[in-house]
Amino acid sequence: MVAHLIRLKLRLMVNGWRRSTMQLVFTVIGLAYLAGMLGVLSVGMFALAGESVQVRGTALVLAMSVAVVLWLVIPVFVSGVDPTLDPVNFVTFGIPPRTLVVGLLLAGTITLAGLGTALGLLATVAAWRDHPWAAAAAVLGAVLGTLFCVALSYAVTGLLASVAGRRRVRETLSLIAMVPLVLAGLIISQVADSIAQLWDRLPQIASVLAWTPLGSFTALPWTVAEGRLGEAAALLGLCLLWLAGALGLWMLAIRRSVESRGGAGATASRSTGLGLIGRTPATPAGAVMARSLIYWFKDPRYSASLVMLPALLLLFWFLGQQDGTYGLLLALGPITGFMLGYAISADISYDGSAFALHVTSGVSGRDDRIGRIAALLVWAVPATLLITLGSCALANEWAPLPGLLGLAFGALLAGAAVSALVSARFIYPVPPPGSSPFATPQGAMMRIMLVQLASMAVTVVLVLPELVLFIVALVTGDPLFHWLTLGVGLVLGAVLVWLGIRLGGRWFDRAQAETYQQVLRHA
Repeated sequence: MVAHLIRLKLRLMVNGWRRSTMQLVFTVIGLAYLAGMLGVLSVGMFALAGESVQVRGTALVLAMSVAVVLWLVIPVFVSGVDPTLDPVNFVTFGIPPRTLVVGLLLAGTITLAGLGTALGLLATVAAWRDHPWAAAAAVLGAVLGTLFCVALSYAVTGLLASVAGRRRVRETLSLIAMVPLVLAGLIISQVADSIAQLWDRLPQIASVLAWTPLGSFTALPWTVAEGRLGEAAALLGLCLLWLAGALGLWMLAIRRSVESRGGAGATASRSTGLGLIGRTPATPAGAVMARSLIYWFKDPRYSASLVMLPALLLLFWFLGQQDGTYGLLLALGPITGFMLGYAISADISYDGSAFALHVTSGVSGRDDRIGRIAALLVWAVPATLLITLGSCALANEWAPLPGLLGLAFGALLAGAAVSALVSARFIYPVPPPGSSPFATPQGAMMRIMLVQLASMAVTVVLVLPELVLFIVALVTGDPLFHWLTLGVGLVLGAVLVWLGIRLGGRWFDRAQAETYQQVLRHA
């Protein structure tokens, strides 16, 4: 059975290459990149062999710790380890969990990530070439470390999926992941400063990590090279214990996935009430508004904006602290309005097959446009207001507040107006439901870029009156122009939204059937 699972994985890989030329191309590119990285790593290991044993051990333990963390984090944030090896796919075959775990474990090591980890760990043998017994221990640690990484990754993703469902867990973690991604520059700079301060303490840190699942596998040859054979035996026992624990967690995840699959329908008929649909107006526009609000707070492709904005506020404040100027921080309010207004420019594309509800129920274009824009504005207006107030508070600059609000609300309303037209007129591929907000849709990339750039350019043109008034206010220092910016932003924005609803609604009614066909083609 184990050999059959490995052959099955290989056959699935080959069939995927035959079915998709792009998949084959990306695999070749991945293999070429992997080969290049392994070449660089091998050269580095040979160079590391000239350093002291302590330096070698410290470097390898820290590197292994990073590798384990990546194996633990990346599959959870992106899309799981490998959907073809999901234990749920084998539920109906009655394979014993222990046999299934062993087969899937070995099959997981022949993936690109598994091979890269295995070859990378084996390359560390070169760092111990002057200590034969340490080199042998490095080979053993490489094998056990690779199996541990694969097993731990599958175990954690499987347990998370069994607790809350793979899609919901992945969506939540994808949103959480956006915070460190947005703050990557800030985090890297702080970490670099910390490492510079802790450089002399790295050996002590590595000696602690050596007794944890993060560093035990590469600490094994370190202890052998220093002649600490008793500690080496203890580390070997720990390595076996970590691997057994990861396999045990994986078997637990498999049992839970089988149980959840068997009881999946038990709660399907449980009534949950009308929710938001019962709280919005009992009109077609109200129903569209309720459905759109549900998407905003439950679909990460939408709600990513909610997480990104506070992170950007913190990032811009930190940058202002660094150079003493807060221009970028004060611009965050208008940037927020611009981003949120544009956020619904692909609303129908994100609907996918659910757009059939609008077609079959006979929702008019006017009601559809009003519902979607209302769902955006009901939270985007307070969010834009809070971000603008927060930026002024952090910068301690209150004089330009009315002008900044005028720019922010003008950009929000102008963006919503353009989106009302664009989302009804242009349908293009978007990340599928349940995928990461960072996923890149396949196909028509040039068309997507042209539509998005044109939409943004039109929005900028529509906001020019407010922008000119705001610049005049900054140059003259006359607060009257700040208040004029606010008034023009609100009035002109409202007019643009009305025009966007009318024109977008007309296009929606005129080409509803063709739009639905395009949605299905790109779903």
